[in-house]
Amino acid sequence: MKIMKKNVLFPVACFLMAAPLLTSCHDDVDSSTAENTTIHTYSLVADGANALQQEPATRALKEDANHKIKSEWGGQDDILAYVVGGDDLHTANYSYITNRNLGGKSNFDGEIASSAALTTNSEIAFLYPGKAAQGNNRTITPVTETEERSSLYHEASDKTQDRVELKLTEQDGTAETIGERFDFQWTKQKPKKVEGKKVDVSLGELKRIVTIWGLRFTDENNRPLENIDSIYISNVKGSDIFDLNSGEYIDKNEEDEVMNIVLKPKTGKKFSSKDGNYTYVAFIPGAYTDVVVTAYVGGKVLQRSYNSLNFETGKVYRSDILKMEDTKQKAFVEVQGIKWATGNFIHYEENGQEYWGIAPAQWWISRRAVMLNSSRKEVSSGGILQSSQFESGPEQTTDDVDLFRFGSIAKALSFTGIAGLDVWGQTEISQQISSDGKHGDIAWYYTKDNKRKYRMPTETELKSLYTVANVIPAYCYTDKGTIVYGAFFTNNSTNDADKRKKAFPTKAKRYDKYTNVTALVRANKGLFLPITGRRSDGAAKIGYRDMVYSLGAYGQYMSSTAAAMNWDFFFGPTEWNFSKNSKGQAKAIRPVFIEESSTGSDNSFAPFANIK
Repeated sequence: MKIMKKNVLFPVACFLMAAPLLTSCHDDVDSSTAENTTIHTYSLVADGANALQQEPATRALKEDANHKIKSEWGGQDDILAYVVGGDDLHTANYSYITNRNLGGKSNFDGEIASSAALTTNSEIAFLYPGKAAQGNNRTITPVTETEERSSLYHEASDKTQDRVELKLTEQDGTAETIGERFDFQWTKQKPKKVEGKKVDVSLGELKRIVTIWGLRFTDENNRPLENIDSIYISNVKGSDIFDLNSGEYIDKNEEDEVMNIVLKPKTGKKFSSKDGNYTYVAFIPGAYTDVVVTAYVGGKVLQRSYNSLNFETGKVYRSDILKMEDTKQKAFVEVQGIKWATGNFIHYEENGQEYWGIAPAQWWISRRAVMLNSSRKEVSSGGILQSSQFESGPEQTTDDVDLFRFGSIAKALSFTGIAGLDVWGQTEISQQISSDGKHGDIAWYYTKDNKRKYRMPTETELKSLYTVANVIPAYCYTDKGTIVYGAFFTNNSTNDADKRKKAFPTKAKRYDKYTNVTALVRANKGLFLPITGRRSDGAAKIGYRDMVYSLGAYGQYMSSTAAAMNWDFFFGPTEWNFSKNSKGQAKAIRPVFIEESSTGSDNSFAPFANIK
């Protein structure tokens, strides 16, 4: 039998989830190998005859005409092999064994490396599918624990490790692809026989360590959904760290976990539930709360929410999600008992129409979509469409404003010179307007006569996000397909700061630590504050919005409370603080909802008609 050795390189991951333009990757991991390390290489033959469990089981997953999942070993199937315990050997490549036969009589062979001589007491971990740990689009990545944070946290490694990240956050909804990249299965065995450089082992029964869920949908009229553009499964675990030695997921490492999965069909295809078709998703098992399933169909966003769902390890579930409901943007989202507006306060002009008020979406920032060239400067064509979070030196323009000075109303659109320093000397301005109407709470000023009325948040209200609410780094897709990064806050029902989930700061350019919360934001399931930066006193240029900046960008959100200086909330890749700052700095405002009255009107604004 021919022996094959596979070499798969693991460069340190420069994660570019929703990759920005011209970012760089800095390798902080020591890639050197220890001197005088002895590497023992063995020819490994593994019997896979008993590894196939009951259907649906180990590879390859396929759906028959009756929508039943079938599975069998495929030719050239790979299984990752790793000697665990003792002196671990950290090389650039994992070892792999490859299937040489088809069907239940499968035998696997390959070469395996070890830092110690193998015996029948040695332990070898096997993780399937091996191909998922290879190539640029791998879903198995070696990681190491880092000491730089107070909580348990892992970083990608360019060397083999006994811990790996299993990433299931982006899938295409088919059983076949799950089998190839996401149907993770594990076992650990001792060799049956070691003769010289030849090792024989039985794989035994591989344990599936994920859950598979088949979904079918109907619309509000109970008709099977067709032409589905994408599906989001929110608040189920799409990424976690797995221990090859114990066969268990690492516990108490919430910052490593991504609670979101996006299903997008293969190019040129759409998802459909017609004729009984299922869309499949694999994820990490567990008991989950507030699960949201979202289907994007043309301009509609159809959703179903579940208070709690429990998924057991290794099982396959099928669900018919009936009468999906089209979602509408609400007046507020409630976090820590405070009714936050579903958008920042903005000024916007387009085609001769002017708008002052709440942004049409939580992700809205000025210059949400600009064409940028290789120097990250705006061009009319030939660039890449990006948000201003990846623009070099963006400037605020009067037609698209999302940063304001403390108490400035009449001169809010004056950015430079003396007018750009205009502020109000009051210490608490929530719902306050000066007698001449030129200064005060700008959110209240422009909404007090509407049906929906808003005001600036007080120091105490804004501070609840800083001290108590759960928060994760997150991003949303805009109506233009660009990406806006920020922080996503949810209610901490314990009101105990020590029991909150807090994953800030992230370090600069760690885009992999941000979760896609577009569907949750559309479902009004949490508060998303974009990273907006700030304008210096009397300046039009926006600073600290640049997500490529090595020292970090940040969101700076203004409260209505001030002394000589204004109380602001900061968060971002290198920031997490609540501090006093100049009133002349222009900052973001996320208003608080007061009431929806029977009088007044909220006029529709045509440029926002297609934005949800």
